[in-house]
Amino acid sequence: MYKRTYHCVIAAALAFAAACDQGEPADAADDEVALRPYACPTWKCGFNSAEVNGRSIRELNLDGAANGDGVRIVGFLAPAGLLGNYRLEVEHDALVARNPSGQTLRGAQLIGATILVQGPGLLSLPVPITVLGYQEIDSWAEGAPKVPTYALLYPDLAALLGLRNVCSGNLLDTLASAATVIGGETYDLDDKTVNPGRSRWLTIACAGSAAAKMRLLGYGPQSSATTPAQRQATLKMVTADYCGGGESYTQNGTEVHWANAEGTVAPETFAELGELEAVWTEDGALCLGSPRIAGTLVDCGLPSCAGLSLDEGEWVTYAAEP
Repeated sequence: MYKRTYHCVIAAALAFAAACDQGEPADAADDEVALRPYACPTWKCGFNSAEVNGRSIRELNLDGAANGDGVRIVGFLAPAGLLGNYRLEVEHDALVARNPSGQTLRGAQLIGATILVQGPGLLSLPVPITVLGYQEIDSWAEGAPKVPTYALLYPDLAALLGLRNVCSGNLLDTLASAATVIGGETYDLDDKTVNPGRSRWLTIACAGSAAAKMRLLGYGPQSSATTPAQRQATLKMVTADYCGGGESYTQNGTEVHWANAEGTVAPETFAELGELEAVWTEDGALCLGSPRIAGTLVDCGLPSCAGLSLDEGEWVTYAAEP
């Protein structure tokens, strides 16, 4: 059985399910490209990359090594009233905390827990990031378990109520401002590539980001049997990186339909499929038919998709019926 999905997503182009994209502007034959409007749900059109005080916490090291912005984890505090020297870990693409006695906190048990991070410089003070909410949402893949998500907030005197969400920057809807977690892997946003084998690193993937969509599509490195090549193909597809060099050819609000080789993701039964857009591999589009944004001109020579199918790639995408 396929899991039927309808997505309005940021940076579209994954499989046979329908989605709405957001990405870098595409080169188009005309200055104006008409896009049909869609109301994008929380996890389909997303928020900014996870940040604290303007510094990225999208990638964090569990052992305290600094990320590319110089931010590192300097401590972890269990929810109030719980003692026992808990340490933060990531298992099956979910946060857990474990103490030397073997006691483990996971899921809603982590509400109230605090991750202390610190930026570069001797005068930088630790900033507490609190797990304010927890929710499990449906995966977009047939047969996959629910996906854990976390509302993460930190103090900011200039923000509403003195708190700011690491993803959305406001408190108007804390659950909508949630993130999922990916363990043992990071992602190059410029090249749209996977950095596997980073066992003590975690990625905080805000709702609507390409990494969060990859996780929801059932391609988490710890929570699935997928390979780095399959996950990279997914990132290329989500971001419409046709040429494979990192340039995204999609815009927010662009509808696309997708399906994967495993058969766990397929279009809605009511979906109106247009022409085949592309067959996707870890190197980008194997071929290019009808781009998801009409009139798009790409900076590489790609063959026609005539005679090709999902058998040749990890994903296949179709433009929406005009």
